[in-house]
Amino acid sequence: MKKSVKVRMICLIVAAVVLGGAVTAAAFMGSPYETMKTALLDAATYRNVTIESRISMSVNGVWTEKSRSYGIQGDDSSLSYYYDESGNASGFNYSSGSLYIYPSVLDAKSGTQWYYAQVNPRNDYNVSRVNGLAMFSPEDRTSAQMRFIELLADVLIGDLKNNITMTSENGIRHISGTLTGSQVPELVKAGIDVLIEQSGDYYNGNQRDVSFDGETYIFEQINIERGIKTVRLWKQTVEAMNEEDRIAWEYGTYYSTSREYNDWGVTYIGILPYIRTGPQEIIDEYTVPASRADYGNSNDPMDMPMKSFVIDYIRGEAEVDADGNLLYLNANGAATVTNIFDDVSVIEVNAVISFSDIGTSNPACPVPGAARLFTGDFMNDKFGIGNIGAYFKLNDDGSIDEDSITTTNPWELMNKYYTN
Repeated sequence: MKKSVKVRMICLIVAAVVLGGAVTAAAFMGSPYETMKTALLDAATYRNVTIESRISMSVNGVWTEKSRSYGIQGDDSSLSYYYDESGNASGFNYSSGSLYIYPSVLDAKSGTQWYYAQVNPRNDYNVSRVNGLAMFSPEDRTSAQMRFIELLADVLIGDLKNNITMTSENGIRHISGTLTGSQVPELVKAGIDVLIEQSGDYYNGNQRDVSFDGETYIFEQINIERGIKTVRLWKQTVEAMNEEDRIAWEYGTYYSTSREYNDWGVTYIGILPYIRTGPQEIIDEYTVPASRADYGNSNDPMDMPMKSFVIDYIRGEAEVDADGNLLYLNANGAATVTNIFDDVSVIEVNAVISFSDIGTSNPACPVPGAARLFTGDFMNDKFGIGNIGAYFKLNDDGSIDEDSITTTNPWELMNKYYTN
């Protein structure tokens, strides 16, 4: 499958923004630096907190990516909401001890929303951490992982803390700072170079049919690495399934039969399954420079492998209360990207994260009654096993329709209903 260049690029930019956030956050507690650093690491281990984040990205002045999340972290539960491009809530994940619940299948014809609840009474789930900077638990604060992060921050930030300014008003400290491209640490530049090199890798797993005479199947596959395309032509001998094979394959019992060449497996040619009667063989191979079309012929410059990635600047500002709690972080940055075809693009990213209700947040399950109903005992009484997941829908008043609770995927129920 294709390794997404866009995902890598976003990760690079977000990594740069996080670096900028670390720089601007370094002065949270004033002087000296060790005290400042402690405040930032404490923010990463908040237990009871509500976090909202917004991240947007533009390419050459056109905003192409936007995301928003809203999460509440409690002592023994967490709730995260996700949003569509218009900013409307599109789903949630809720976890609390032995229960994990989220919206599942939507019946487009009736408008019915199905939900899924997974119960694990024997081994409580580790409560998920909500999105944002609070990605660790308080117990992690003294771990080897956190000590490593502290040392890494020391190396990355270095003398950059001298670029930070801080003012105070009514007990709230406002911190701001700017990092120019020439100030980016060499370690970060080296990491970017590694990802640039990897961005040139592309694998087209969708094989292209070349020929088929009923017994011999010829197809090709393409692999691209660092701008060089390798085309391999494969040969596979096959035979058609008889009626017995076809039925066994359809019902999932094919591999329990005694056919002597089952070890070679089954392959699809078009929409029909065929039995492989021997190993796949490479019968031809050649390499040529990759063209734009080989990468999907996309108009999005972010879909092309990179030749260079240069950070132009990173700016950040933050607010910290009198107790040293991080309340707000806004980081933005820009980078100039050149792809392997020498197209130059300017990428901008803006990330805003806010923290509220620190120490008091405690999310309730968004499906009323679900936490009380879906227990190991209830599932055991209904399905004969306590450790199981089930689908359900709601009544008009928002309560759980207990008659709808089932282990059958709603897609199967819908297909049966609409085809009969």
